[in-house]
Amino acid sequence: MFERFDRAVKDVVVGSQTIAVEQGCPHVDSSHLAYALLRQPVGAVHRVLAENGVEPGMVEAELDKTRRRGGVSDAEVEALAAVGIDVEDMLDRLGRDHDESSGPRRRRGFFGGHLPFTDATRRVLLRSLEEAKELGEKRITVDHLLLATLGVQGPVADVLADAGVTRSAVRRHLGTA
Repeated sequence: MFERFDRAVKDVVVGSQTIAVEQGCPHVDSSHLAYALLRQPVGAVHRVLAENGVEPGMVEAELDKTRRRGGVSDAEVEALAAVGIDVEDMLDRLGRDHDESSGPRRRRGFFGGHLPFTDATRRVLLRSLEEAKELGEKRITVDHLLLATLGVQGPVADVLADAGVTRSAVRRHLGTA
């Protein structure tokens, strides 16, 4: 599948590895893909964010906040608060950094190597191929990766949707709505 990625998608995948290593994570999760995607100068994500008056840094800050809360979204925090559960207090008691990559910290091996992808990240990458096929394209672009990210339920899709980056908005920008 990697051979079908265009240059920008390859850069996103490599960038997600770098971000995970910098954050000391033992795996590459879907938020690392999203961070790298937001840092790519091409693709519909920036047009959709601009249309909604949202800066990429604002989305990154929300992703950071969600990661620190173990992937619990703002909507889930509000729902839990409605039944008397204070997520922030609970995380303070448990220790802060519980994200989808929590676990023993692992660095790249002595001779390099790559961090493994989480199941959610693999689902996003595989779905990007499906998105390209649906649109009748042979190469996988950052827009296919973005559509795939939005199509896999989880905190990253929630944060992007809250910023106005939805499948319908992206498809509209791609002219496939």
